[in-house]
Amino acid sequence: MLEFRQLRYFVEIVDAGSLTRAAGSLHIAQSALSQQMTSLEESVGVRLLTRSVKGVTATDAGWAVYRHAQTILKLGAETRDVAQGAGVHASGRVRVGLPSSIAMILAAPMLNEVQKRYPGILVELYESPSTYLAAQLFDERVDLSVVVDKSPPPGLATMPLVDERLYLVQARPVRKLPATPVRLADLTGTPMILTTRATTLRHMVDAAFAEAGVTPQVQAEASSIQTLLTVVAQGALATLIPFSALSWHAATRALAQRPVEPEVLRRASLAWSRTASMTQATECVRLVIIDVVREMVSSGRWCGTTLCEPAQ
Repeated sequence: MLEFRQLRYFVEIVDAGSLTRAAGSLHIAQSALSQQMTSLEESVGVRLLTRSVKGVTATDAGWAVYRHAQTILKLGAETRDVAQGAGVHASGRVRVGLPSSIAMILAAPMLNEVQKRYPGILVELYESPSTYLAAQLFDERVDLSVVVDKSPPPGLATMPLVDERLYLVQARPVRKLPATPVRLADLTGTPMILTTRATTLRHMVDAAFAEAGVTPQVQAEASSIQTLLTVVAQGALATLIPFSALSWHAATRALAQRPVEPEVLRRASLAWSRTASMTQATECVRLVIIDVVREMVSSGRWCGTTLCEPAQ
């Protein structure tokens, strides 16, 4: 018969990549751990692990069981919180994925609001390159994510939040720059530092330049928004980013931004897996994110954005 502890042992082995290391982490004998895995494989009727001199890896069936086991273990871990919080306050752990730029503007007000409404909820923030965010939802490494893909992949439920306008950002000159938009066609000779190609932002920027018939003078790339802005503030390079990336940074006062035309928009949507169960705590955080985004846009704190639609 399949046991809860066998799933916990199995996940530990896959994460460790070794029976010896997993046995040490679990504080049980390696022989006993091996017996538990044999029993688990007999229960499910397929081989889950492949053993070699290099260690232990999951089979294709093993990876499927690994993802399923993570869901079961997560729900099991939250059972006590749900029982204690039933009828009183939502509680539990919620994992939220954010692209680096949006984390700059959304993370703090979102956490503050969750703490105010639901002090029993612990939010784990995972800041990642935008192209990895959907995969984290499919692998159930996060429960919610703000994604910026133009067309989120099937299997995700999404709610559009905002459309963000991109800005040309440069070191602030002695003479004040005009507030009028700058044409992409006029940026041909402007030395630039852009985000790496692991971001959807870079894909958007490249597509916008191509449509405008412009070959940008890209002299550097950065995977970190903070590094990118620090370089722009201290040097002669410019960049193209949304306002969210500028909202909280030590270099902000040394930077000047102008909207670009034709207008380049990035859509940010709140996403979650259609197949993973949504706990009460996750639903509470989902609603908080929607409310916080709407308040920030309507109050003008999130500049250069328009709401996609009223939150339901």
